[in-house]
Amino acid sequence: KTVTPKISKVTAGTKKATVKWSKVSGTTGYEVYMATSKNGKYSKKTTITKNSTVAYTQKKLTKGKTYYFKIRTYRTVDGKKVYSAYSEVKSIKIKK
Repeated sequence: KTVTPKISKVTAGTKKATVKWSKVSGTTGYEVYMATSKNGKYSKKTTITKNSTVAYTQKKLTKGKTYYFKIRTYRTVDGKKVYSAYSEVKSIKIKK
């Protein structure tokens, strides 16, 4: 089992949001999920395959909307992915 990651912060830019988290050692990579409501349907936005990469920017977002992000780590064991639990959800409102 891998360690549950923690989102350190989410920052908004012009029609984009950047998610940053703390590096989790011993994992293969991370998956970033996003939704438009906290308890809504989350879709996977990216799979990061280097555990040293600890940020992801989602572009083409809508001004005035709030987006919700969560991440999880994975480790590849015998060719299969073993996932952590999801991080706590963090939200961000796109102001411009």
